[in-house]
Amino acid sequence: MLKLGGCTRCKKGDLALDRDQYGWYEYCIQCGYMRDLIEVYEPRQQAGGVKEHRRGVKISRKGK
Repeated sequence: MLKLGGCTRCKKGDLALDRDQYGWYEYCIQCGYMRDLIEVYEPRQQAGGVKEHRRGVKISRKGK
């Protein structure tokens, strides 16, 4: 994911979101500024093609 023009250091750079063994972080593609992120929303994927909606409603992707 990219956040265009969102760098707090150079004010022009684009931020990219990435993850490593220590957690999520974002970095500027132009100037190299890095910042650790405390919380990132990750959608949950369940087995069998069923996704869980944010409100807890299950939506089936299989045939009717």
